Amino acid sequence: MRRSNGSRSVKRPKNAEQKKKFPIRYIAITAAFAVLCVIFLVVLAIYQIKGAGSYIKTDIAETKTFVVAGIRGEIYDTNGKKLVGNSPAYDMIYEYGSMPNTYAEINASLLDTIDALERTGNSDKLCEDYFVIDGFFPNVTYCKEFNDYNSDHYYYFKKICENRELDLDISAKDLAEYFINRYKLSDELYSPEEIRQLMRLWYEMERVGFGAYQTYTIANDVSMELVTYVAEKRTEGVTFKNVTQRVYYFPGVASHILGRVGKITAETAEHYTDLGYSLDSLVGTSGCEEVFEKWLHGQDGIKVINYDKDGNIINEYYEVEPMSGNDLWLTIDIDLQIAAEQALAEGIDEIESAEAGALTAIDPNSGKTLAIASYPTYDLTQMSDQQYYDSLLESENTPLFNRALQGVYAPGSTYKIGVALAALENEEIDASTEIFCNQVFDGYHRPTCLGKHENIDIFEAIQESCNIFFYTLGDMLGIDKVTEYTERLGLGSDTGFELYDAKGSVAGAEYRKETGGAEWSAGDNLPAAIGQSDHGYTPLQLSVYMASMVNGGTRYGAHILDSVKTFYTGETVHTYDLKPFDEIAFSDETLEILKDSMGRVIYENAEVYRYFDGLSVKAGGKTGTAEVAGQTDNALFSGFAPFDEPEIVVSCIIEEGEHGYNAAKVVARVMEAYFDKGSQSTAKGD
Repeated sequence: MRRSNGSRSVKRPKNAEQKKKFPIRYIAITAAFAVLCVIFLVVLAIYQIKGAGSYIKTDIAETKTFVVAGIRGEIYDTNGKKLVGNSPAYDMIYEYGSMPNTYAEINASLLDTIDALERTGNSDKLCEDYFVIDGFFPNVTYCKEFNDYNSDHYYYFKKICENRELDLDISAKDLAEYFINRYKLSDELYSPEEIRQLMRLWYEMERVGFGAYQTYTIANDVSMELVTYVAEKRTEGVTFKNVTQRVYYFPGVASHILGRVGKITAETAEHYTDLGYSLDSLVGTSGCEEVFEKWLHGQDGIKVINYDKDGNIINEYYEVEPMSGNDLWLTIDIDLQIAAEQALAEGIDEIESAEAGALTAIDPNSGKTLAIASYPTYDLTQMSDQQYYDSLLESENTPLFNRALQGVYAPGSTYKIGVALAALENEEIDASTEIFCNQVFDGYHRPTCLGKHENIDIFEAIQESCNIFFYTLGDMLGIDKVTEYTERLGLGSDTGFELYDAKGSVAGAEYRKETGGAEWSAGDNLPAAIGQSDHGYTPLQLSVYMASMVNGGTRYGAHILDSVKTFYTGETVHTYDLKPFDEIAFSDETLEILKDSMGRVIYENAEVYRYFDGLSVKAGGKTGTAEVAGQTDNALFSGFAPFDEPEIVVSCIIEEGEHGYNAAKVVARVMEAYFDKGSQSTAKGD
């Protein structure tokens, strides 16, 4: 028994020292746990952002990269109707990153792809190639395109020779031997046909710069049957690229305007490669597709996929994000375009001597093109058919030629409006001036008139298209005083149109000097004053000229682009900058005289009026017949409506159309289609 000493004893816990340390250890453990949690969260975040493959390297058995096509922008008319869109498709491609390791294995996989194409009925989907060797080794020659030094075939042959340090004078046999030796194409392993197929594929892969960052497209728009077949065969190196194929929602309509997409050509190769395109990219090759390529083109992306040893996907991410192109909104009204093409075709078919022509319709207050028609035309949906395309090339009527923009024609009597303008503004005549027409001009080579009009003023002279009246004005003024007006109004001047159009030729001493023709004489002023001589203008220029006249002297640039909008979202990123190209002053009195005279052309000429009788608004215009050596006369008409406040100008030319009223018939039908829509603002694109 313990005895007390009088002071109270304190009993300490058995583990007091350990308990003092407990809070410190607890804090340390908690802190460590917190750090681990933070690390885990950071890793998890990175894992989710970059993908598991970035960290679980040991699980990755294979990595493949895939090109994901950027979607090409679509094309709409002024009212938002889709003209050109996209549909999903597959391209068969060969990929550097997933190809076998030896030439024997690669050649086997390439032959398997050819076999797969044949077995699934996709042989016709093989990409167009620029292979220059014909025949089977050793009996080979160069193809006929090779002999044209301006051809795509020779351009790419030259590039390959430069890259491989081959002599440009190399024979076809030596070139074949180069590929046979380089890619192990022994005749002990392969048949002559197989050697040819493999040489072609290797040649094309060299052409496009096949490598780690450049795939080679073997075939376009292949069937799902081929995709399934290759997947089951597990052919190494072959994969499929999701692409879009152009869809034309109005087949056969506006073909010259919309244009096509196709492979990069020799002429454009350097331009596109400088912009970062691969040589097997599809680009616009004509029409709006070509001119607005920078807006429409999407940017391809690169997708990376990691697989485990069992072929399961364990991670996928974009190394480069694909980007869609922008949408184009055009100024044309597709309903009016359809009506214009139909009216032009029917008008030409009704004339025995005629086989071709063109029509343009524009808004005189802005230069917007509402319709552009060229006949004969073609169907964009059939252009992949080689037989159809060859028939277009062989046609005597050149349907691929856009007569509305590139056809250059004498304006005939439509030019007389410009002559009248110059004479009135230079005060050579006024509204009361009369000139005697005895059917023969007294002087020079004594040119004639189709009628004997006796005393005739400016109103009757335009209405009856009296040559003597305008010979006299041409003799008074000289053609240079006339072209000072007509050029500024648009004839022989830059239209500003985005698609390629011809400049034409302005009759006069300067043109003769430039072309080395006979020296211009005073007598040359006479035929020039009635729209003959060296005058040559496009149907679009004729519409710009008439539009500038009837709007009071302001020449707007003709244009087809209204705006550019982002794909899907519709945000506007670009709009056409509307501004006058030129402004020419002339009096209101002169304008009224000219318009009144053009009103009489329609309403006091029975042959013309019969076509405008059903039009809901009053119109004006001018007929023309232009002589062409050795042919029937061309028929022309340029008109406007409504009469007081014009909002549409339509010009038509029919090659060998005989009489101006035949072209007037086509213009009247187009105007009816425009005004019968019920809403003029719809056709105007407002």
